[in-house]
Amino acid sequence: MLEAVKTRLETQVPELFGRVGLALDFARLRESGAAPTAGVTCFVLPSGVSGLPVETMGTGLFIQNIRQGVSVVTMLQSTDATGQRALGRIDGFLGDIRTAICGWSHGDTVGLFELQAERPIPGERGVLAFISDFRINDQLRITT
Repeated sequence: MLEAVKTRLETQVPELFGRVGLALDFARLRESGAAPTAGVTCFVLPSGVSGLPVETMGTGLFIQNIRQGVSVVTMLQSTDATGQRALGRIDGFLGDIRTAICGWSHGDTVGLFELQAERPIPGERGVLAFISDFRINDQLRITT
């Protein structure tokens, strides 16, 4: 699913083409202590699964609705002291990301992505960062 979200962002938000990484890329960046070098960079991360009430359908079948989470970390490099240039662009990027993901499904899930939350996260070295949390409904279907 993460790879599908990455591809969706790169195809739907032209400025993000080639600038979207996955969890391993984000971990390496954080471990290195470096800041992203391009103006805008995004990372797609897993953000957990929550179970909903269990349904059973006949004998030998276990069905449970679940909500899968995906988070998109958006980082903008700010070159001015107050960060005004990045702040002026962040609303547009976040809106483009919401438009690309909300109401879309990567194909083999039951539901559509919806926005759960969006908030700033601490940035360092002139980087303005936000995290957008998305959820999608799906089902576990297990033969017992």
